[in-house]
Amino acid sequence: MKLLLAALLASTFSVAAFAQSFPEETPLKLSKREEAEKRLMVEDAYEAPKGQLFFEDAYLAGDTDYNDYTNIIVINKKARGNGAQTLRLYTNRRLVLTTPISSGTEEVEYIGKFKGVINGIFKGSRNSHWRHTTRGFYSVKRVYDYNYRSGESKFQMPYAMFFNDARGLAVHQVPPDISGGEANGVAALGQRASSGCVRVKSGQINIIHDAVVRADKGQMPVIDTKTGRQMVDQYGKPQTKVGYRSLVIVEEY
Repeated sequence: MKLLLAALLASTFSVAAFAQSFPEETPLKLSKREEAEKRLMVEDAYEAPKGQLFFEDAYLAGDTDYNDYTNIIVINKKARGNGAQTLRLYTNRRLVLTTPISSGTEEVEYIGKFKGVINGIFKGSRNSHWRHTTRGFYSVKRVYDYNYRSGESKFQMPYAMFFNDARGLAVHQVPPDISGGEANGVAALGQRASSGCVRVKSGQINIIHDAVVRADKGQMPVIDTKTGRQMVDQYGKPQTKVGYRSLVIVEEY
């Protein structure tokens, strides 16, 4: 019995010694690009989930909380498949336009210190950013003419119609001064290619811009960005505010 116990103890000590001879595996250090991806690729709390957000039949029948909006701009940002990378414009519950677009690439553009300085002198973003187009329901916030330029990247954003100021996202014409020229941007329509904004071909953007300008502003329902439902105050009263009569819906469906 004593011999058996001694053998078991010896075996236990030998296993422990063997395990200690291998140091604990240290976690791999992330590269600066990987750190940027981990930090930046986080969806905002207000963003709607993937899936269908716009239901045409309900809208045409007047059964949505946003039917008071003159224009509904529906963007499908999915990468491929039926209806992918398209924009539809509805005015007064009538489909006016369907056109290909380019939304964000959904990748992180990593910008080191040197490139950030160069971009600050010439053109381009000065900070690493997620080239992400947020899903959800957004009223148009600001509208500009052909001469508008990005405050950060300095690229042209003709006819920019901003719908998400927190992310600086707008629907606008393909920039004439991007790398390779406007022709390259037009050739990329129907594919994810932007930094997050929604690019549209010249001519088509004019139709959308004119519709938004003509509709102008009014006392509009405040729409929840995640659900598309009209928000209510603490007393259950539906909320409204003065704003553009144009709503942008970005879905991934």
